[in-house]
Amino acid sequence: MKKLSLKASCLCRGVNFTTKGNHRDVQNCHCIQCMKTHGHHAAYTNVEEQNIKFIKKSTLKWFRSSKRAKRGFCSKCGASIFFKVIGTKNISIAAGMLDGATKLKTIMNIFTKDKLDYYKLNKDVKRFNFYPKKTN
Repeated sequence: MKKLSLKASCLCRGVNFTTKGNHRDVQNCHCIQCMKTHGHHAAYTNVEEQNIKFIKKSTLKWFRSSKRAKRGFCSKCGASIFFKVIGTKNISIAAGMLDGATKLKTIMNIFTKDKLDYYKLNKDVKRFNFYPKKTN
């Protein structure tokens, strides 16, 4: 975890926010839902939801993507912004929403069993067929 203060927004800036506090390094998710939502694998950091301060969220909409999770997106530009497991205190933020240098690094690839064949994974980054029980 890295203690950071970051700025973030979608492409049209209809969703614009800051984050503070501990940020998890980035995980690339190759699950079918992320592939369909992002058009490619998704790269997410994670913070406590209380550490997000919205400057603007007029176009933020939520889609219940499964019984256990929802996804936040911009209804104007279509950007996929958040992934949230319902009933938890943390929220995942698509790393591409962050502005400028982040000091974060990619630490793992998850749900690699669903990865499509048109791209290769970096062999130096840990990979897991599912979400690992322990990530250390």
